[in-house]
Amino acid sequence: MENLGLRIADCGLRKDALRAVARGALTDIAAFSRGIVGRPLRGYQLAVARAILDSVLNRRGLSFAVMMSRQAGKNETSAQLEAFLLLRFMRRGGTLIKAAPTYEPQLAISRLRLESALNNPWTARLWRRQGNAIRLGAARCAFLSAQPGANVVGATADILLECDEAQDVDADKWDRDFAPMGASSNVTTVFWGTAWTSATLLARQIRDLERLEQADGIRRVFRVAWPQVAAEVPAYGHYVAREMARLGADHPLIQTQYALHEADGLAGLFPPTRRQHMRGDHPLALIHISEPTRL
Repeated sequence: MENLGLRIADCGLRKDALRAVARGALTDIAAFSRGIVGRPLRGYQLAVARAILDSVLNRRGLSFAVMMSRQAGKNETSAQLEAFLLLRFMRRGGTLIKAAPTYEPQLAISRLRLESALNNPWTARLWRRQGNAIRLGAARCAFLSAQPGANVVGATADILLECDEAQDVDADKWDRDFAPMGASSNVTTVFWGTAWTSATLLARQIRDLERLEQADGIRRVFRVAWPQVAAEVPAYGHYVAREMARLGADHPLIQTQYALHEADGLAGLFPPTRRQHMRGDHPLALIHISEPTRL
């Protein structure tokens, strides 16, 4: 990695220290996150990133579903994972593909996050935009809209295939246009998102992956609800507690976006807890309605 070596040399490290930093940063996402990007990933983020990287780097071709509560760092995890893989594959080459329900604003934000992760001492002057993609050496990350009318046929992913906000992506669109993109390389696939209903693409994938987990014991589904985030970020817990006090713990927003429970039965006038309170042990009364009296 001649160009990369020049960038590392700019850090002013001795050669022996330089080699140690390079080895660590290119093999451990935690070292890359802390020492190169400068934004250390939290424990629950590292667990997700390491599982995905193990599948990518060892060509296992696994699929994963990752649900994180809102503002818990899902997009930052994805961006640093993409930056790490671009660095690892910058000489060998290959393509990551990231899909989302819309290009603006979702994929545009994802692209900016990746650019931010690449603006580090090693790669800041090496990456460049190329149409709807970010390129680092011979590796690239392409951002493709999953809107029903978007034309994405022909793209191929051989490093990683991602679906962001998968709860909002049409399942037929994914199955028809995106899933085949990784067929020839048995690519690792990640579905990112948060809970909504049991009818979403994300919910479908979670059910399928949980069945595989039971069969072989390999973890594929990661749920990071708000208490797990609060254990590492107390301020986040204080914020959610205030929202729960304001809206109520059973509010659909709290249950889906923070507790990661599916919304089936949560919406409407009588959610499950209220219906339970309305139940009684009295016998059912039959009311007879007579015909109206004719005048």
